[in-house]
Amino acid sequence: MQKRSMLIPLAILLALIPGMALADNAMMEELGSKAARIAMQELDVQKGDANLLILTDAGHAIIDGQTSQAAIKGLSAESGNSIGDGNLFQVLRAHFKPLWFYFFDKSDGEAVYLEVNSEALASSPEAFSALENDKVFSKISKAFVDIDYLESHTDEGNATFNEKAFNGNEGSLIPISNVWARGGSFDFVQATCFHDHLCPGVTSGLFLAKYVEEKLPITNSSESYKVISCPNWCKEDLLQMRWDATPGKSGMFVMALSDKERKAVPGIAGIFIRWNSTSNDGDALVLAYNTSSMESDWTGPAWGSKIASAVALLNHTDSPDSFVSTIKEFKVDQEKLSLMQNAGMHPLKVAGVL
Repeated sequence: MQKRSMLIPLAILLALIPGMALADNAMMEELGSKAARIAMQELDVQKGDANLLILTDAGHAIIDGQTSQAAIKGLSAESGNSIGDGNLFQVLRAHFKPLWFYFFDKSDGEAVYLEVNSEALASSPEAFSALENDKVFSKISKAFVDIDYLESHTDEGNATFNEKAFNGNEGSLIPISNVWARGGSFDFVQATCFHDHLCPGVTSGLFLAKYVEEKLPITNSSESYKVISCPNWCKEDLLQMRWDATPGKSGMFVMALSDKERKAVPGIAGIFIRWNSTSNDGDALVLAYNTSSMESDWTGPAWGSKIASAVALLNHTDSPDSFVSTIKEFKVDQEKLSLMQNAGMHPLKVAGVL
C-alpha cells in the first residue's frame, strides 16, 4: 500500500509549538503597551487619566493569521483604561485592514494615531523589543480634533482631513471622540464603534429606538423587537446592537425604496414591531423621522458638518418625539408578519401606507 504524505497547515503547526504561540501573544501585548507609552508621552497624560479615550481595531485585525486581541491587554495594563471604565473601545474593521491605535485627550482635544507596521511583527520577540518606534509603527501622527477648536482653526482641520493624518480614519475617529467627550453613553458609543463611525444617521437610530421603547415597552421575556427596515440607512446598525435585532435571527429585514416611494411616504423610517413569540402576534408602528434634523448649522469645510450634527443631536437624546412621529399603528399576526417579510411582497403596501 502506498504511503500518503500528511501536510500539516502552518497555523496548526504553530499551535503545536507552545513557545512560539506564547511569544506571538507576548509580542502583541507588548505592541499594545508600546503604543500606549508613546501616545501617553505625546499627550502628557498619566496612567488612569479619566480624560483619555482609546479606540482601536485590535481584536478585529488579523496579521499573518494571528489575531490581535492580546494588544488590548497591553493597552489596558499600560494606560489604566478598560472597556469596563468606558474609555477603551474596539472599532469594527474588516480583519484584513491595518492594525491601529488612537488616543484622545478630552482635556485639550488632542489626539495621537499609530498604525502598525505588520512586518515588525515578523521579527523574533527579542528583535521586536529592540526595534525603534518608527520601525514598529508605519505612522505616528498628532492633531487637535475637538470640534469647537476646529471651528476656529479650520486650517488645522483641513490639514488633518486632506492630508489623512489618521490614514483615512479621520471621519470615523474624530466624531466618536467628540461625542464621547461630551457625555455620550457607553451603549451609544459602543454602537457607533460597531457601525465603525459616528454620524447623524446612527443617532437617528437611537431616537427611533427610544421612541419605540416608550410607545411599545417590552413587558415580558416572550417579547422582542423586530424591524422591517425600509428604507435602510445607518440607523440599522445601532438597532442591531441595542435590540439584538439581527437579520440572522429574523429580527431585521432590509429593503431599499425608490425615490418615488420615499416621496410617497415623506420621512418614512420603517416598520417597528413588538412581537410576542408565545402568542405569535404583536403591535406595529410605521414611523417617520425628520431627516432635516441630521443637518447642522455648520458653515465651515465639509469635513466638519457631520461632526457638528452628531454633537448637536446629542443634546436631544431624551426627547426622541421631537424627531420621530407615528404614521400608522396596527396589530400584527403571524400571517401579516410573514407577508411583510416575504421577498415578493412590499412591506409598506402590506402595512397599508404605500
